[in-house]
Amino acid sequence: LILPSFIKHYTYIRKHYHLTLFHGVNLLFLLTTLNAPSILGFKVYPGGFFLFIPMLLVAYGVFRSDFFDVNELLFQKNGMFYFLFALLSFVLIFISFGVSFGLSPDAYESAKWYPWGIPPVVSVFGAVFLSIIVAGANPSARINQLCAFALILTGFYVIQSVPLKLNISYVVQLRISQMTFVAFAFAPSIMVRLVFEAIGQKSPFWIQGIDILCVAAAILAPSPYLFVGYYDYPWSRVHHGGPAELLVGANGAIAILLVLFTFIRNKGYINFASKWIIGSFLLSAILLLAALFPSHGYPVYPLADFQFIPAFLLGYAVLRHGALSLEGRTIQLSQRLANLGLITMAIAAILYFPLIREQYGVGESAFHLTMIVLPLVLFNYLVVYIMSRPLAEELDISYFLLDLEKQKADEEREKALIAQDKAEEAREESEKLLLNILPYKVAQELKQKGSVTPSRIENVTVLFTDFKGFTKVAEGMDEQSLIEELDACFTQFDEIILRNNLEKLKTIGDSYMCAGGLPVGTRTSAIDACLAALEIQSFMNQLKEIKSTLGLPFWELRLGIHTGPVVAGVVGRFKFAYDIWGDTVNTASRMESGGETGKINVSQETYQLVKYFFVTEYRGKIHGKNKGDLDMYFVHRLRPRYSQDPDGKAPNQYFREVYSRITNGANIRWKNES
Repeated sequence: LILPSFIKHYTYIRKHYHLTLFHGVNLLFLLTTLNAPSILGFKVYPGGFFLFIPMLLVAYGVFRSDFFDVNELLFQKNGMFYFLFALLSFVLIFISFGVSFGLSPDAYESAKWYPWGIPPVVSVFGAVFLSIIVAGANPSARINQLCAFALILTGFYVIQSVPLKLNISYVVQLRISQMTFVAFAFAPSIMVRLVFEAIGQKSPFWIQGIDILCVAAAILAPSPYLFVGYYDYPWSRVHHGGPAELLVGANGAIAILLVLFTFIRNKGYINFASKWIIGSFLLSAILLLAALFPSHGYPVYPLADFQFIPAFLLGYAVLRHGALSLEGRTIQLSQRLANLGLITMAIAAILYFPLIREQYGVGESAFHLTMIVLPLVLFNYLVVYIMSRPLAEELDISYFLLDLEKQKADEEREKALIAQDKAEEAREESEKLLLNILPYKVAQELKQKGSVTPSRIENVTVLFTDFKGFTKVAEGMDEQSLIEELDACFTQFDEIILRNNLEKLKTIGDSYMCAGGLPVGTRTSAIDACLAALEIQSFMNQLKEIKSTLGLPFWELRLGIHTGPVVAGVVGRFKFAYDIWGDTVNTASRMESGGETGKINVSQETYQLVKYFFVTEYRGKIHGKNKGDLDMYFVHRLRPRYSQDPDGKAPNQYFREVYSRITNGANIRWKNES
């Protein structure tokens, strides 16, 4: 009845509930019905004994479907922190009481406890201590909790190595190892997740395969398939690994290879702290895999007993190299309370030592006392970090609020200075904007008087440009590309005329107008205009060559220049515009329209002013609209004696010296025109 009902409403269930809930409920009923064969007398193991599996699935599905996200439960609400350390607290108390009441002096009759028992004891308690510090420092951080989990699992593995070095029943040794392997079986899954969290990447899809192998190994750990006997070595007894142990080792080897592949592929993007974390994982995994040799008859000391080395490297990486900051009064308060408990237990240990000294030797007494007291020391740290955290966090919040009030007071004092700076910036911005529209002298006059007096200026050189075939090329371009192309060209023109002392006046569609000798006449305006025209011509030629190579349409430019008197002034009240008027403007326009693409066309008046500096070509009289026949010339390049490049586009030092003399008022006498 249950299964058909679920199938009928499957679409609704999938939409509103997590699918794990669906599978968990069905498995719950299935396992319950599997009790029937044993009740009826058949020798079939009761499926109801495994009801914990569907119960976990149902609980997980309910959490994911209704209450809250498991990620929120484990990390944001510190669920992982409290779960891990509730379990760890139980284990530590169990170890302390087990050693205190379960070990007799006979357990130390074997000489294997010293010195072979010291490395695993250091590894166990070092890993657990680091896990408490790392997780307690920031319970909400995934990397801290994963690191703590990895350290605890490492500690669980090494725990089983300590009883093997004592003279106790092998059955007890076996059961302890089986219990620790239930937890340790999940080490590959946790360590791989830690590595990917450290490098800032999502866990890969193949990690689900690692998880499945971990679950299988954990299920097999309490079975007879974990170990199938033991070997006696000079340093300790070692379990003979069975299929379940090989499964754990194979899973770890797969995890190592996949992590190495990920590291090699992304090593250029991994920071220093993450490399330390990955390195500690690889070292830990190699030591664990090396433990397979003695468990299969090879007389090699189990290097896994030295797990405290990668554990310290991992803790160091997380605590000191950017993955975690230990700032704040939370850590300081917890540390002081923990130290107080540590002192108390140290005094108790000193008082207890003479009592056990009567039964054990000095070395045995110290080792026995260490295994009793160290779990209690770690339990003390654990309880202090859990119990003191809420109080310490409240203190941090209080101090934070006080600092916030102080910052507000400082901000109020700075506001006046900020407002003053903003007013100054606004004034400078407005002046920059004005200078972007008007020449400096005109802008100053406008600011002082509120208006600009029109003026007649002699010897102004006007330059016009216009793109030939602009309309035809523009028809094949979208609006955005057209504006971007035009803006790119005119931006280059702006920079060129600025370098050559010209003033931009306006653009009309695809036409560009500028002039030299504004707002005060100069003796070099014609030379400046021709130099700018050569630069513009060179830029357009380069652009044409690039576009031709790419097979793109290009624009060709006509340039016209004329020199003469103009009237200049500012028009408009709300949108200022600096402009010029007069026959000179019209004649310059005719020079442009009467020119040829790719060439610089100048008038007779401009020619007389630049002929000694530039190579020119007389074109004859060309008809200009409403102007009649006009003498026109092409300007090709600078004369060789004034040019620093073979093409005659850039002036040399000699030209600049002559130019400077003309600017300063000197009259130049030319010997000849060659």
